[in-house]
Amino acid sequence: MAQRRSILAGLSGWLGALMAGVPGMAASAADGPTAGRAGIHPWIEVGDSLVADVIVDGKVVAQLDHKATQPGLKKPPALVFALPAGLKRVRLKGTVTIGGKASPFDRSWKVRDMASFSAPLYDQGKPWIERIRGLAKKLEDSISIEPGDGGAKKKPAKAAFADLEKSLGAPLPPLVKVLGDWQIQIGDSNFLPAAQMGKVTDLLLGDWGYKRTGADGLDKILPPAVRARYDRSLAVFVEVGDGLGALAWDPAGATPGEPPSTWGDKGNPGARPGAPNEGVWYWLHQDHIAKPELLLDDDYRPKSTEAALTHVFQRFALSDLDSPEADDELVVDTANPRTNLLQLHFDGPRNPRLWLRSYDYHYSLY
Repeated sequence: MAQRRSILAGLSGWLGALMAGVPGMAASAADGPTAGRAGIHPWIEVGDSLVADVIVDGKVVAQLDHKATQPGLKKPPALVFALPAGLKRVRLKGTVTIGGKASPFDRSWKVRDMASFSAPLYDQGKPWIERIRGLAKKLEDSISIEPGDGGAKKKPAKAAFADLEKSLGAPLPPLVKVLGDWQIQIGDSNFLPAAQMGKVTDLLLGDWGYKRTGADGLDKILPPAVRARYDRSLAVFVEVGDGLGALAWDPAGATPGEPPSTWGDKGNPGARPGAPNEGVWYWLHQDHIAKPELLLDDDYRPKSTEAALTHVFQRFALSDLDSPEADDELVVDTANPRTNLLQLHFDGPRNPRLWLRSYDYHYSLY
């Protein structure tokens, strides 16, 4: 995991690197066309360190020099490098110091690019819903999308959305209203029809079987701030799997410094204010019902509605494709406009493991 010598300094440096370019990116870009970027996020114990050459198709494109100052997988990468078009292999050669003992390592991976499947999702030349339809054609076994009526048998979508806006006291993001024209299923999970959308608290008290009061009531298991958030938030997607989860929108937005509650990103600066009236998207799940996980961008500001709704397909559809088929395979996605999140850790001093976590259930939140 990328660690920062100080939270603000590290965040500033990382953002500056993305804006201005880093040596690794410049080196590989100079050798030919590039297709995407990758960031290496080391996960080693506090005090351990590593130095390594990043070698792409036989050429050194960057050097990783990292010392862990905090535990866990960090959101900012320790290093960003360009992914050359048509790349075949990635190699790391260097030295890792674990518990004060330095050991050399040299490991390479053959690359499999999943861009041929994911590309429709990132086609900025098409409206968002057409991108989803394009992805569904690629992943027919995972995604079902059909024209819908917004649950018109109960209430027409237009009327349902008008009632929701009145209940929330805020206008809905325009893209949420697009959902009213479609029935979208991903495995056993689905976007809610307009007539079934409602506040998170109502979802918990209804289909999820919680009680408002009592020994296990919401008033006992939820902190006041979380209870208030659920009272004012709109649930638009329900996850059915290992327990129940949901994607929801809070029109009040994030509180400055609020913990994102994402898995492993210790020492982060907390949420930063977003655009006025943008609100904040978050995931909730029965396993950690008292800690909703905020969807924040690289600068820890609330993600846009488009990014939040796109995240559903990244987390529940593309995650089916990103597992390596062998120990020496590295999966990347050069279609993804964001930097690929590559986790690096060691299963022994001479045995580094590098793999894609951009679509992982927990780390896709990064």
